[in-house]
Amino acid sequence: MDLRIKNIVKAFSFLFCLVVPFWISRFWLLFSHPDLIITDPFNYIFYLIRFDLKTLSIWYAPLFICLGVGLFIQKKWWYSLTKFIFALLFFGAIVFNLIAILYLPNSKTIVGRELFQLLSGQSFVVITGYIQEYWYVIISVLGLNALITRFFGRLRLNTSRKNSFILCTFTLFGIAFFARGGVALKPLNSMDAYAKLTNKEVTTAITPLYILLESYGKQGINYEAYFSDDLLQEALSDDKKSYDTLTEDKPNICLILLESFGKEYTKLNVSNRPSYTPFLDSLMEHSVNFTNAYANGLRSIDAVASCIAGVPCLTKQPFIGSLYSQSNINTLPEILKKEGYVTSFFHGADELSMGFKPYLQSQGIDHYFAKQDYPNSADFDGTWGIYDEPFLAYCSTKLSSQKQPWFSGIFTLSSHHPYQIPEAYTYLPVGTTEIHQSIRYTDLALRNFFKSIQSKSWFDNTVFIITADHSSINETPAYRSYRGKYAVPLLIYAPKRFDKREENRIVQHIDIYSTIRHLTTNDSFVSFGNSLLDDSVSQGVALFDGNIYTFSNDSLTIEWYGDQHTRIFNYRSDPVYSNELSVNLSFEAEMMLQKLKLYIQKYNYRLLNNNFNNQ
Repeated sequence: MDLRIKNIVKAFSFLFCLVVPFWISRFWLLFSHPDLIITDPFNYIFYLIRFDLKTLSIWYAPLFICLGVGLFIQKKWWYSLTKFIFALLFFGAIVFNLIAILYLPNSKTIVGRELFQLLSGQSFVVITGYIQEYWYVIISVLGLNALITRFFGRLRLNTSRKNSFILCTFTLFGIAFFARGGVALKPLNSMDAYAKLTNKEVTTAITPLYILLESYGKQGINYEAYFSDDLLQEALSDDKKSYDTLTEDKPNICLILLESFGKEYTKLNVSNRPSYTPFLDSLMEHSVNFTNAYANGLRSIDAVASCIAGVPCLTKQPFIGSLYSQSNINTLPEILKKEGYVTSFFHGADELSMGFKPYLQSQGIDHYFAKQDYPNSADFDGTWGIYDEPFLAYCSTKLSSQKQPWFSGIFTLSSHHPYQIPEAYTYLPVGTTEIHQSIRYTDLALRNFFKSIQSKSWFDNTVFIITADHSSINETPAYRSYRGKYAVPLLIYAPKRFDKREENRIVQHIDIYSTIRHLTTNDSFVSFGNSLLDDSVSQGVALFDGNIYTFSNDSLTIEWYGDQHTRIFNYRSDPVYSNELSVNLSFEAEMMLQKLKLYIQKYNYRLLNNNFNNQ
């Protein structure tokens, strides 16, 4: 065969080796998520090629440098080094892609750099648990890596010194061209995909590795002044809250965050699905029950920031652990301590898990109770921490020993992957997905917890605020949307203080912070949210999953992609988003978009300027 043809074949084979991790992850997503349909194949292929070329140009840049030098250094040791670099980069690409995809049911979005923050602080047992569950993936990846690396070793080009120089020159220009994404005025970024492809197409067209590369260097806030300073200052002044004291006494506050208890798993679901939370459902009947409530983030750590500090997550990186987490924010532990409260937090996982303990200690929490504090190691679930039923019994004992008034947060964990429950409770309904049985178990543990505390002297003087940190595996279209995946139960249980009622207005986690301030203090304060016990104001809910912004009011929701591209739906009458209404509701869509932009500008301004205690 002619040498030139051989080199062309080797060049295309080389390109094939580079994109193998991209296509494996893409096919895995398409196979495991049949709803990720492709409506326009030609347009889809055009954009995925552009993003793949940009990704490989950046990710494999060290390899290209080694190959270029190797054209002039015809040494075996240098090519061995080049093969090693290829194997390392190939392995990193396929591993990150697959981890992000396997984590997708929990994260609800393809994660980038923030994945490393989510994994940091986890015990070795948790990591080994994932290794044991996905052993077949690990073996397959190692085998594939060895096979492709061996194949790569046979692709060495045979060229003259002159041709090597020309090839290096064109390669450098090609890398610069594709790394930018073309010759457009602005470099190619994920917003281009959202503007030209459907949401479902984007999920598979852009690989997790590209999301990782794009997330680097973009952790800081990019402030954009959508509105004038006068209008901004007026919006900032609206965040200053002042409420009349509800009662003269100071109630205990018990905030219960239920791991992964999405609204879809309860009786509130709109998809005619069975409920796996019979006790929580019954508690709703005796509570102020908010049927249209949303988490402000997709991670457990986001829920803690929203409820404890009143700060939503409108950035890719979690607020806790970001550059802004040490801002001068009046968090609940600090404020309530000044009001004479004893403060505590309970989470049955390792004390360094999720970053809860370091953050809460920095905010002045009096006591933090974790797996290390629990007295019986026999109740360890083998992965995350202490099973919910015994740990909630432990919480009951500790709460009874606290001096009143107190504020305590309780975070459950058994309904977290890998959804371990005690052998004695395997009779509980399995459901249709792996999380359902553990949801049912935690609901039973919650029932037993309330049964054990209802005769305590402090029970009637306690306001229980119960919600989920976020949702988890969603089976129905209504809870897979960019709004629906944030839907959670939220209720206030204090029958001696508040009459039972159902509230259908839209509310969110950051409202919990304002509600607790409303219940315990009588001073004015700055907060993004409003008290749940003040129905005179109804504001929209802004959410951001790392790619798409949504803004919802009591019936409508818009999706915004960072440019002029928006979609609007009536989620009350059309929960599965079958009818896009931008033509009929263009005015409403524009008004909601303006509110969303103002909210984003206000949020970014406060974080960048550490502006949480002024107006």
